[in-house]
Amino acid sequence: MDEVLAQLRFDGQRFDYWQKVDIRESVDDLCASVQLGLTRRGDSAALGLTANTVADLLIDEQLVTTVRADSVSRQVDAESCSISITARSLGRELVDCQYSKTLSGLPLAEIVQRLCGEFNVPVTIAAETELVPDFSMQCETPANAILNAARAGGLLIYPLPDGGLILTRPTEAGPVTTLRYGETIKSYTVVDEYKLRFSDYVIKGYEYAGDAAQSGRSRDKGIGFFRPLHIVADRHGQGLGGCERRAEQERARRQARSHRIELEIPGWRYPDADGRLRLWAINTQVRIVIPDEGINDVFLIGERSFRQDDRGGSLTALQVMPREAFLAARREAT
Repeated sequence: MDEVLAQLRFDGQRFDYWQKVDIRESVDDLCASVQLGLTRRGDSAALGLTANTVADLLIDEQLVTTVRADSVSRQVDAESCSISITARSLGRELVDCQYSKTLSGLPLAEIVQRLCGEFNVPVTIAAETELVPDFSMQCETPANAILNAARAGGLLIYPLPDGGLILTRPTEAGPVTTLRYGETIKSYTVVDEYKLRFSDYVIKGYEYAGDAAQSGRSRDKGIGFFRPLHIVADRHGQGLGGCERRAEQERARRQARSHRIELEIPGWRYPDADGRLRLWAINTQVRIVIPDEGINDVFLIGERSFRQDDRGGSLTALQVMPREAFLAARREAT
């Protein structure tokens, strides 16, 4: 098995040989989350992490994420000290803080850059974006506003190793590798989460410039009973397609996400086409082959977790689903 160590670095110090590691990233979150734990014999000294410390987390000398600690706890007895750290990448302030901001007549990319700049979160723009006539948030989390606006534009925004964000489109690149059950897949779970789907999607909004009510509708023909979802459109993504497109997006996204596959794979890396070992990453595609399920198709990685403990070793948990789950909506054919 490909065994490598996770290492935490800050203030010139290095800490590795963690007994518990869990590093999670998702295309639905603006920050990576980290959990680390170890037990030391006879040493109860604190590591030195403070509220202001910025730390790098690396795997095999490759930067995975840059974080600030959410909490650090030490449990001490006569023989040992157990240390537990939970942390998130720099986008966490966009998730935790409540803020007010109104911006008008700017491209979505400029809005994201301005918001991230105020919270000192680096951001990379890797897609052309449309003009947003009105963007307004009042005493709410910037993450909610940014995610809603990005989705309205058919884009993804997710964390990078430097702790910042990237605004981009779902990848169009081919699969980075093939995973086969019985060879490289340790276990799999096929999930049909029907509660995510509704029969009717109704988006209600108001066009302030024209002083007129707006609405959009979409129907999931796979739900044969009355199960409506009515949403009041916010002002985060106005001008990015209107209520009709938002209703189609809501239906398509939920329909695609309701069917997904969860995989467990030994180790944290895979060999690329040149034989080099690469860390698994979100917003990449992979071919999944599970003969007993009739699955032989390409899926997009929407969530990835690196896990390790002193009993089971290291493994990667992937949540994959059709790329359509992340695209701007299309009209339902059937």
